[in-house]
Amino acid sequence: MRSKDFVRAAEGTMEGPLGKRPSGTSGGGGPAALLANNRFAAWTLSIAFLFVLCADTLLGIAFRPLLDGGTGDTTVWDVLLLVMGRSPERLPLDSWEPMMTAYTWLQEHGKENVYDAVFFTQHVKFQYPLTSLLVMEALSAVGLLHLRIYALINLLMVVATAGGMALLMRELAERMGFDQVVRGGVSRLTLAAFGAVAALCFYPVVKAFAVGQIQVWLNAAFVFATLFYLRDRRALAGVLLGASTLIKPQMSLFLVWALLRREWGFAIGWAVVVVPGFAAACALYGFGPSLHYLDVLSFLGQHGESYYSNQTVNGLLHRLLHNGPNLMSTTNGDTEWRGSAFAPYHPLVHIATLVSGVAFVLFGLLWRIRNGGRQPIASFLVAGTCFTIGTPIAWVPHYGVLLPVCAYLLFVLIGQAALDRRGSLNRLFLLGIGFAILSNDFFHPLSELADTPFNILQSYLFFTALMLLHLLVTTADSPDEGRSNRTARA
Repeated sequence: MRSKDFVRAAEGTMEGPLGKRPSGTSGGGGPAALLANNRFAAWTLSIAFLFVLCADTLLGIAFRPLLDGGTGDTTVWDVLLLVMGRSPERLPLDSWEPMMTAYTWLQEHGKENVYDAVFFTQHVKFQYPLTSLLVMEALSAVGLLHLRIYALINLLMVVATAGGMALLMRELAERMGFDQVVRGGVSRLTLAAFGAVAALCFYPVVKAFAVGQIQVWLNAAFVFATLFYLRDRRALAGVLLGASTLIKPQMSLFLVWALLRREWGFAIGWAVVVVPGFAAACALYGFGPSLHYLDVLSFLGQHGESYYSNQTVNGLLHRLLHNGPNLMSTTNGDTEWRGSAFAPYHPLVHIATLVSGVAFVLFGLLWRIRNGGRQPIASFLVAGTCFTIGTPIAWVPHYGVLLPVCAYLLFVLIGQAALDRRGSLNRLFLLGIGFAILSNDFFHPLSELADTPFNILQSYLFFTALMLLHLLVTTADSPDEGRSNRTARA
């Protein structure tokens, strides 16, 4: 929406759905308070949109030489040039390469232990369940098993994530009682653009594409699962997270989360995808090899990663104890991090990883479990955040789940400003700082602290996720509850 439209709406001079609110809709304290709330919401959304643009352009472009040291690290533009050019062999394949290695090995050796051969012997980090290779089978069946195709699919997933965020922002505005503020055609387009731009500025989403991670798919799936859950289409949300489970098993925790809340539609949607997927993987690769994935999970839980990109309790403690390499290898020395190696086993890190992981998972499963059958979307987002933070290894792209969290918190805090303007402004400021941090790569300047006790600052993304989780738990309100409360105050 244009600035003058916001002002006219706030002053009550605009005719139509934006300038007038039908009787019985949300509001509070009479016409004066209603106009004040509309004005605050309109201007806050405008400022937030401008902030998102500035956070990415000012920090990501103007300060890029300071942030990446002028090393020319891979960007989305670099990848697009490789996709459209003639050098597909140079494409970053962080996920696709180990998956292709495992797929090729299975084609040659049949139903044998691929994890023992590829993961433990060849030291290729194929850390996915065999169900993830069904993607390879599908691409092979239609003749699209090619490196450039992988990158193009990932690009489509980024576009889908942006589109999903555009829809989610509009849905959140309506569900949170701001439908009058954003009902005009221009304002709805502006709000959709806000969501799309926020997705394209979000570093975990961009990084996943830049390095060639299949996490791009999972980020898109989580955005749309949030949208469908908000629309009360629980089965579709379960289908998307079930498909994610075939690639990332920790998403299976959402089945437990749904069963505890008697979300039967969600659970059925999840099972409709996972059960046939697992059966197909067993038929193609064998039941025994599929179960050998548990050996990989056990190994990952015991060791984890010391590399700075691992933004978990495990990575933080490894770095504090200087147990394993912290930075990317620039020489042939063994003191730098190599993609084929894991951190050495450390009993303290192992115990802390286990305890913290259980704590985060239990919190995600049990928070707001007694709120009744119709759970707020906040519980869904808390679960997704906790299931990510609580794993032994969570790379930067895995935190794409925080994108819907930021969008949800924005509307929650705007809505709560009617009751506590100062407190909401402070929390909105924290949310803005969190998004600015999540939108940029600060790892290079902080790498100077790698060999010091201050390397705890390298876990800044982990701490930002904790801050957003805290905001969710302490301020998040369900859309229906927030709208009802505002209606009651009217």
